[in-house]
Amino acid sequence: MNVLVVSHLYPRPSDPALGVFVEEEVQELSKECRIKVVAPVPWFLPLKFFKKWYAYTRIPVHEIRDDIEVFRPRAVVFPRKILFSLLGFTYFISLLGCVKEMDKNFSFDLIHAHTAYPDGFAAALLARTLKRPAVVTLHGSDVNVNFKRSLWRRLGLWALSNADQVIAVGHALRRTVVEEYGADGDKVRVIPNGVDVGRFEPIPRADALKRLGLENDRSRILYVGGIKKSKGVEYLLKAAKRLVETVDRRLELFLVGEGEYEQQAKLLADKLDIADLVHFAGKKPNQEIPLWMNACDVLVLPSLREGFGVVLIEAMACGTPVIATRCGGPEDIVNPDTGILVPPGDEAALANALHDALSGECQFDPERIRKYAMDNYAYDRIAPSILEVYRQVVQS
Repeated sequence: MNVLVVSHLYPRPSDPALGVFVEEEVQELSKECRIKVVAPVPWFLPLKFFKKWYAYTRIPVHEIRDDIEVFRPRAVVFPRKILFSLLGFTYFISLLGCVKEMDKNFSFDLIHAHTAYPDGFAAALLARTLKRPAVVTLHGSDVNVNFKRSLWRRLGLWALSNADQVIAVGHALRRTVVEEYGADGDKVRVIPNGVDVGRFEPIPRADALKRLGLENDRSRILYVGGIKKSKGVEYLLKAAKRLVETVDRRLELFLVGEGEYEQQAKLLADKLDIADLVHFAGKKPNQEIPLWMNACDVLVLPSLREGFGVVLIEAMACGTPVIATRCGGPEDIVNPDTGILVPPGDEAALANALHDALSGECQFDPERIRKYAMDNYAYDRIAPSILEVYRQVVQS
């Protein structure tokens, strides 16, 4: 079977951590079928003055990543989501020329797009044009954020109604598109994201700390993800403040990632008088993340809304307990054997959960946590379900 994957999230040489969960899934599926990837990137004039946009001009149009051929056609994109409603059409135009040429030597059987809009919309248009079936995977923000805008929601729902099958990475996400937005429930099925249990695995704590240059005499809390308000970073900082008021200050909070809320978060940490305990580690290479997860006592995902939460299963694969909010996706993942769930936006409940996890009041068995991740989220468990979807749409 030949599969064309469409995803603007696919990792790039300049951003290898971008959408790495899409790349990992492609790598696993490629063991059973031939896959080529089309990952549109913004078109821009090569003007060095605009550093962010100039960087897009340096991305290769074509490359081979771990034996997967990746094409990166240019699409007209407007900054700051201006005219975002046109992005699905510009993606379609960029895809059409690229894919028609590719189709001469790679006659694909189906298109698999990641996110409802713009990728799913462009892929559904492409599928109708070329008369091929299409599958769309929903990841979370494409519904929880984009569908808040009426026009974007209509465009996204058009993509879902014109796709042959839709995959939602969590039950809450499926309920949202079916019950709240009226998508056809018969064609939406739940298949969670997977985790590379060979890369995310237990490492002796002392080894991880040494490789990261950290001391072995502290309790450590870890957050991995975008530094954004929607991720609940504000409540994590306030919970950390509550925590240090009840225990000694031999506690550290590491935030691995970057985002538009970072400067405000630093100011808040200073205002709360915990700036010396909070470390903004910045964006790290994906291969380094398992070290952080093994070096820290607990991983926290305090999101206000989350479609899934890949970092949760990555931490579990390392045997690290997690604390997350009941905000959609985490309820499918976290159970009493693997971590603690608290209400979103509740700093007191988050502080209590952190205290219970760090003090030992809640006991977690690293081997049991690891086994749970392997039994439920290892790619050799996830890939067969996706392949079955492929077979169904091709046969029908």
